[in-house]
Amino acid sequence: MVFRKALVVSGLVFAGSCAAAESDRYNCIASSIQPEAIDLDKPRDQLARQNDLVIPEGARIGSIRILRRPIFDTTDPEQNNALYRTLNALNTPTWESALRAQLVFEQGDVYEPELISESERVLRQREYLTAAWVGVTRVCGDELEVSVLTRDTWTLFPSVGVSRSGGENTTNFGLSDPNFAGSGKSLGIGYAKDPDRTETSLYFDDPNVLGSHWQAGFSFDERSDGRGRGAYLERPFFSETTNWRFGLSGIDDVREESRYVGAEAIADYRRSHEFFSIDGGWRLAEKDDRQLRLLAGYRYDALVFDRLPDELNLDILPEDRTLSYPWIGFDYRQNRFREMTNLTRLQRVEDVRDGFVWRTELGYSGSGLGATEDRVVLNMDFRDVLHVTQTNYASYTLSQSGTYRLDEDRVENLLGTASVQYFHGGSERWNSWYTKLAFTAAHNLTADQQLLIGGENGLRGYPSEYQQGNRRVLWTLERRYFPDWHPFQLFRVGGVVFTDVGRAWFTDDRNSGPDEGVLKDVGFGMRLASSRIEVQRMLLLDFAFPLDGDDSIDDFQILLRGRSQF
Repeated sequence: MVFRKALVVSGLVFAGSCAAAESDRYNCIASSIQPEAIDLDKPRDQLARQNDLVIPEGARIGSIRILRRPIFDTTDPEQNNALYRTLNALNTPTWESALRAQLVFEQGDVYEPELISESERVLRQREYLTAAWVGVTRVCGDELEVSVLTRDTWTLFPSVGVSRSGGENTTNFGLSDPNFAGSGKSLGIGYAKDPDRTETSLYFDDPNVLGSHWQAGFSFDERSDGRGRGAYLERPFFSETTNWRFGLSGIDDVREESRYVGAEAIADYRRSHEFFSIDGGWRLAEKDDRQLRLLAGYRYDALVFDRLPDELNLDILPEDRTLSYPWIGFDYRQNRFREMTNLTRLQRVEDVRDGFVWRTELGYSGSGLGATEDRVVLNMDFRDVLHVTQTNYASYTLSQSGTYRLDEDRVENLLGTASVQYFHGGSERWNSWYTKLAFTAAHNLTADQQLLIGGENGLRGYPSEYQQGNRRVLWTLERRYFPDWHPFQLFRVGGVVFTDVGRAWFTDDRNSGPDEGVLKDVGFGMRLASSRIEVQRMLLLDFAFPLDGDDSIDDFQILLRGRSQF
């Protein structure tokens, strides 16, 4: 009898403990911010964060919920029509596995808010997504539910385009899909014609090989003046917390190049380029938000130049040169970021670094390794943020590249650039100011290298390659307009009024172009960005009026280009 009572009591205690455990397990607290209520057409809605949840210390990610939205939201009466429903039906949704492969955290990991934010940044960079939001949406004891919200873009798109810059036209057409069959892999074929060449191309890129963080790709180009081949295999620093990287790449490229004087090609030659690189990197130390990485590798970079049959009188032919060198370097950075809107994109969330990145490489290219001369190779790049608030963003860059020839005791192809840029107003208002000042100095450039200005190289009111020199300065001031206008729920429209001032010149007596003074232009333009198709690029149409220059240039220049930024 006593034994039976003991069993009953034990059973009650066990049942009570199980019930308590079940109660704790299902005693979940949901965030008041759920992805179903987020409007991905409104950047500020995407910037909402679940600040009402208290995350227990040491909590783990118990589940990852993927929510995929179609291209068009047919629950919205403005998008519920036959065309938009058809496009939704024809589009293959991005695979859940492709989205999970982009995340820098996994189910079972200890919760780190930085990895949540970083995963969101990675997803926003993908060509096949218009927007992304990642956040903790539920706390169940010491387990968390993380929700990933994305919206697809229409990616299978035949491209037919004409662009004009610096008085020269470029045409292209092709078929590309950066999200082939919803896999997140990129495949494309194309044809392009510009003043220098016609080109047929094929490329493939896989950013997550077999669902991993390895990346691989290749490109194949046939040109009227040569060919192009390229391939790579890489495991990058896919996260700011990644411990190591590895990279392997190669290029075989043959094309005709020109030297310019006053926007005119004065000499053509054939350039053959072979390139091979293998490198690795390791995260050495981290303190607070600062991280140090060690980098090392080997590069083979060979350039061969040949005369063309119809260029028998070419007086300057670049010398063949081969660099073959091991190198070592470091990457020192601050891992701070800020989300802003209307800096360089139209009504899109933009991730900007709020800190510095300093990368330096030092190598030795010796004749014993197959180099044409003994050289020291030194490259450096430094970027830092001067000021950042909700409505202001200012940054500057310093960069330097070049080699030192030991046989001639001189530097060669030394190039240094300093620039500063400032944005004001766009994050909170529908218009903003943007300005940038850049200065570049070159020393002992080889015949295949030129420092140019005009058209695509700045100074939109002048032909491409209008001036050349060993010094270049360019100042740009723009008034940008970002109206919250969304015609047919398909496009974003923006505008700009601008002025450019600059010049390129030689510090000796060489001629820098038809007009050797400071050049100025003014102009206005329109920006058109799709919110549903190929969202990573926008159409730029500028009308620029030169205020200087000789009589050979037009009274105004029309520039029609496709770019990723304003």
